[in-house]
Order: sequence, then C-alpha cells, then structure tokens
Amino acid sequence: MGLSASLQIGRSALLSYQAALQVVGNNISNAGNAGYTRQSADLAALPPPYGGSTVPIGNGVTVAGIRRNISEAVESRLRQAQSDQSSAQAEDSTLARLESVLNALGDSNLSTQMEKFFKSIGDVQNSPENLSLRTIVLSNGTQLAQSLQQTRRDIVATRNEANQEIASSVARANQLATNIASLNVQITTQEGGSQGPASALRDQRDQALSELSTLMGITTREQPGGAVNVYVGNEPLVFAGQSRGLVSKQEPGANGLLNNTIQFGDNGQPVTVSTGKLGGLVASRDVHADGQLGRLDQLAAALISEVNKVHSRGQGLNGFASVVAGNGVSNPSAALNAAGLSLSPKSGTFYVNVKDKATGAVVQTAIHVDLDGIGTDTSLNSLAGDFNTNVANVTATVQADGTLKLTAASGFTFDFADDSSDTLAALGINTFFAGTNASNIDLAAGVAGSPERIAASSSGLTGDGSNAGKLAAVIESGAASLGGSSLSDFYNASVGIHAVSSAAARNQVEASDTILSSLTAQRESVSGVNLDEEAVKLVTYQRAYEGAARYITVVDEMLQTLLAMAS
Repeated sequence: MGLSASLQIGRSALLSYQAALQVVGNNISNAGNAGYTRQSADLAALPPPYGGSTVPIGNGVTVAGIRRNISEAVESRLRQAQSDQSSAQAEDSTLARLESVLNALGDSNLSTQMEKFFKSIGDVQNSPENLSLRTIVLSNGTQLAQSLQQTRRDIVATRNEANQEIASSVARANQLATNIASLNVQITTQEGGSQGPASALRDQRDQALSELSTLMGITTREQPGGAVNVYVGNEPLVFAGQSRGLVSKQEPGANGLLNNTIQFGDNGQPVTVSTGKLGGLVASRDVHADGQLGRLDQLAAALISEVNKVHSRGQGLNGFASVVAGNGVSNPSAALNAAGLSLSPKSGTFYVNVKDKATGAVVQTAIHVDLDGIGTDTSLNSLAGDFNTNVANVTATVQADGTLKLTAASGFTFDFADDSSDTLAALGINTFFAGTNASNIDLAAGVAGSPERIAASSSGLTGDGSNAGKLAAVIESGAASLGGSSLSDFYNASVGIHAVSSAAARNQVEASDTILSSLTAQRESVSGVNLDEEAVKLVTYQRAYEGAARYITVVDEMLQTLLAMAS
C-alpha cells in the first residue's frame, strides 16, 4: 500500500467522523423534541483493494448508513396505550359533568325535591281543608317538575358537547389521515431515489400516527417501499398515498335526538371506534348520557303515571263544572289501550258522582271500561256515549284534537272515584301532573293555580284526607313501569349506576396512565436522546477526527521527505 492510499484512509476517516459528529449534533439539537427519534451513524470498515498490497490492511472507514433507533413493537403498543388513555379520559370527563348535573350529594337534588313534594302532600292528609298547605303542594310539585326538566336539559347539553367534540375530532382525524398519505408519498419518493433515509419525514409521520391514535384506535403495517397502511378495525383508512377520508354526519338517534356519526369519506360506510378519544366520546354519549337520560325520562314518566292514578281516584274540595282531558287519542274509534296514550288503560270501572248544588244530593254512576280484546272494546267514542246515556246532567263530547270534554248541566257539578281501569289518569282527567317524561312534565291545567282541586279526599266528605295519604305513599310504592322499584329506590339506583361508572372510569384513567408512562419510558430508552451518551460519542468522534487529521499530517510529512530525497 502506497502513501497515496494512506492519504485516502485518512480522508475516509475525516469524512466519516465528520458525518458521525453531525449525527450527534442533530441528536443533541433535538433533545427537547418529543417526536424525534434518535439517530446513529453506522460506521463500517472499507475492504482493501484487490490486486494491491500483499498485506490486506484495509481501506479506511465509511458511514454505512444513518439508522433510526426505533422499536416498531414498542411504537405499536404505545399507540394502543395512547388510544386507551384518551378513551378513558373522555369518558371520565363526561361522567364528571354528569355528576355535577345529578348533584347527588347536594341539598337540591331530585331525591330531595321528591321527598319534599311527597311530604307536603302528607301534610295535607291531616288538614285537607287548609289552602296554605295545598298551595305548598303545588309549589313543591312545580319545583319538582322544573328540576326534572332542567336536569334533562343539562344532560342533553352534556351529550351535545360530546357530539360537538366528535365532529371536531373527526375533522382532525381526517386531516391527519391526509397528512399521513402525503408523507407516505414523500418517504417512498426520497428513499426510492437513493437519497438516503427519510428520517425527518418518518418522524413527522410517526407524530401524525401518534396523534391519530389518541383520536381513534388504529393499527399500522409498513410496506416494503416505506409507506405505512393505516387500519381502523379491519377497514383501511390510509393505503399507500391515498386516504379514504373521514366525515361526521348528524343522524337521528334512538331517543329522537341527533347523533354525530363517523363515516368513511369515500363511501359513507360507518366507522366503528371503540378506543381513542372518539371511542370515549361515543360511549359517553350513547352509554352514559343517553343512559341517564333514559332513566330520568323513565322516572318522570313513572312519577306522572303513579301520582295521576291515585289522584284521579280522589276528590278535591269542590266538584267540576267542566273538564277537558289533558291527553288526546290518535283515533277516537280505536280501543283506548291502542289509541296512542302514554299510559295504557285496562279493563275496570270508575265512578262519576253528580251533585245537585241546590239540594246537595249526589247520584253515583259506574262507567265500565272493557279492554279485554274480546268483542267490542271501549273507545273514546263509546266512552263518551256511555256518559251521555248513563250519566244524567253531564254531557261528554269528543273534540277534534282527540280529547274528551265533560260539561255539567247548570246547577250541577261532578267528580270521580275509585278508577280501577286507569282510564281517567290515561286521558288526563282529574290528574295532578301533565306530560309524558322529563322533557314536558308540568302541573296539570286542572290543578295549576287551583289548590282546592288537589284530590285529597277518597269520599268527598269534609275532613277526609285519606287520598292525600295514598298520594304521599307513592314515593315508596313499587311501580310496574320501574320493574317493581319505588320512585326513590329507582332514583337511588340511577345515582348508584353513575357512581359505579365514574369509579370505573377513574380507575381506567389511572391504569392507562401507568401503562402509558411505562411504555413511554421504554420508547425513551430506545428512541430518546440521552445527552450523557451523546457527550461520550461526541468526545469519541472528536478524538477519532483529531487522530485522523494527525495521521494525514504524518503521511504528508512522509511524502515531503520522499519528494526531498527525489530532488
């Protein structure tokens, strides 16, 4: 090997260690960049030229490649952990908002409002002619109805917030998918053109994949050319340089409210997400918010029906001159239990008491309701006919809106008793509450502003408050519409369900945080920049560079000696 070859060895060392120092400098400059993947210069010895010196010494050193220190297995597990954490955080956030809405530990929650309302009815039992106590019942009933309505509005607002976050998260996920597809093209172009590894572009793509994984659960598969295909479940989202796109569209939900759905942009196919922020938001809306909304409506519907059943069987301080049913039927000729009433009547009997105001005489008439499905069942039209045929001095009219109007003759009043068919409660006659659920519960028009109309009596006799006692007991009585639970037990069970869900969500957040921290540490150990290690490499490459420079100086001096000898 001649001295010129020796110079080439020195030159290769200078160039190689200069490149290695640049890699170290790039690592140090990106030490604070969370999305950066540490790089290493892979040095390799150059083989000696064939046919040269008889002693195969070697031909110096070269940079065989710039390597990204990354574990795809760790990256995949890290993305899954990010999806799980984001999902748990989204659910926990929604459950925290619902907790403030339910206010289970507050002094003005629904349980307190219900107890206050039914206690005030119990007070009327002992003094049924006290208008002040009756007025308190109306006030407490109004507050309870308003609390139910406000709680429902707050729950709907919470699910609407989840809907809005779903829409914005889908828009961001769509942008990330587009960016990933674009980076795929850039990476394959650069690496395919022998321009070296596209480390910076790969880091950008990994950051995009990481952020996408926080929004939705994804899996990735790298292709031989360097592109990464992205899948949501078993469906491709990004394939090489193409993204199918993601869109959010509003569609009616099962409860009549609008849901922001997630679809692929190319064909509108639904996207199923179970993890990531989107998965947590969908669960927050469909499971937690809608679950509480359904239970609240169920509670309000049971409160309306159970109170009205008892109330419609009693009498107030005076009778009716005229009454219009609060609920209409869809078809006056259809059987009452198939006419679209929220509370379904059944076969039974109720009584109409008609009082002559001049003499005080009362005539009681039984109205039979036949809904056994055999023969001709009772319809609103036939019920009106029974009134007009059998009840003297009371006229029944079926109005255009499907409601029943009852009018007493001049000098007469009427009231009701002992309805075993629930027809009066179903039609909204002599009831306390109006509405069908928490969205529209209110005081019935007949009692609103008229405390004397509260049906505290079972017999109509002065001082009789027995029906008020029955009304007060409704809160603890089992309701068929609540699966046999009482109003108070059902509400407490709903609060308990929320408490269990909240605790589970918090535990999931803590568990996912622990897993994510562990995987982040694993990634840092592989891909993160350790400044101490880089400082050691910096000194090592610096000394090697200085040695190569000194080596070239020595070879140059040897060449100068030879040239001097030749001259």
